[in-house]
Amino acid sequence: MTSFAIPDAPSALELAAVLRAGGLDPVEAVELALARIVETDDLLGAFVTVDAERARSAAREAWRTLRAGEPVGPLHGVPVGVKDLIDVEGQVTRAGSEIPPGAAARRDAEMVARLRVAGAIPIGRTRTHEFAWGITTQHPRLGGTRNPHNPSRIPGGSSGGSAAAVAAGMVPLALGTDTGGSLRLPAAFCGLVAHKPTHGLVPLDGVTPLAPSLDTGGALVRTVADARVSVELLSGRPLAPPATIAGLRIGLADGVGLPALNPDVAAAVRHAADELAVRVREVVELRLPLADREVESYRGIQGREALDWHRATGRWPRYANVYGDDVRARLSACDAMSAEELAAADALRVQLRQAMERVFERVELLMLPVASCGPSTVAAPNSVVRQVVGQHGDLRVAVLPWTVPANLGGWPACSVPIGRDADGLPIGVQILGPAGSDARVLDVAAEVAVALR
Repeated sequence: MTSFAIPDAPSALELAAVLRAGGLDPVEAVELALARIVETDDLLGAFVTVDAERARSAAREAWRTLRAGEPVGPLHGVPVGVKDLIDVEGQVTRAGSEIPPGAAARRDAEMVARLRVAGAIPIGRTRTHEFAWGITTQHPRLGGTRNPHNPSRIPGGSSGGSAAAVAAGMVPLALGTDTGGSLRLPAAFCGLVAHKPTHGLVPLDGVTPLAPSLDTGGALVRTVADARVSVELLSGRPLAPPATIAGLRIGLADGVGLPALNPDVAAAVRHAADELAVRVREVVELRLPLADREVESYRGIQGREALDWHRATGRWPRYANVYGDDVRARLSACDAMSAEELAAADALRVQLRQAMERVFERVELLMLPVASCGPSTVAAPNSVVRQVVGQHGDLRVAVLPWTVPANLGGWPACSVPIGRDADGLPIGVQILGPAGSDARVLDVAAEVAVALR
């Protein structure tokens, strides 16, 4: 596989500052992004479509605004990517599928509209796992996205195209969604930052749903500062300003009932916890409640909601043979679920939320791995590469127990890079807190990022 050099590219806020200062103009910024896509995307497959002419037109208008001295937004002139699950006016949202799509969107999704108000310039649509129902961003016929840190590996998913686009320096920010880890896992595998906001904080109008009670929207970015401004722009409300974390208690899972960690992941998480311990009141090990049953609840709830949407839109079972093998198998499995199984999944979610509320009485936030392992290979995307004793070989088993609690609870969680594994690939850790604690989560994530950069 052809090697790939990770660029020292600016963050979204850094690029915006350069544009405001006149060190670069928006037309040049868009042309550089387009050139980078041409240079690298045949290898990486981050984008499924690029709307160069509309981006150039928007860049010319952004440049006119700057020259005229008119007020500008915090991301004025910054090119961004949009996950192909999110509507862009005049474009067809295909959601990573071969199933015949609907008509072109009549308006931008609210997430896109709010970025435009902030001055950002959508430049293209990034690849998603089919209907966001997977963590590899691979499709048996449509192809997939590769990890810029090692193109023989996957970028994670389902927002894998957005992650690869940012990590490869094509754009400094790309929109994504997270139903069970689909922002945080690609961020961890690609060495980026991604904040999954509190459920409901970011409007999902114009976004193809996977499971509405679990779905959240956010962005893949390079820095926690970018993550903070992204959630403020996408939610339309300011967060509390950065604050000291000195008095916080942080919980670290003892691992009971959870997938075994690769030694390099375990060491990186321990090192991050040690660094954080000198900055907060204390870091304490604790047992996560229902850790061995959370995925059971998630699969029931997510599966039922997804099946309902695919049926309601006429896709399932009409196009059963057009779906990718993995998504078709999941829909078939959901079709076979009994009413008793679905009721049990709902009851488990209630138990998990109640038990976690008690955990958040002991500690303000949690620090957890994003995955037990590194990214799998494109050739065998569903299999763990470096398996350890006690670890299951299925990638989903190694990931979902760590990521789905935040979705089941509707809690905010921010993934930040904390090192490299034995293969030289990024490792991520997530800071997770109770609903509404987005600002505090980002405060701690920022400290972790500074300590381990």
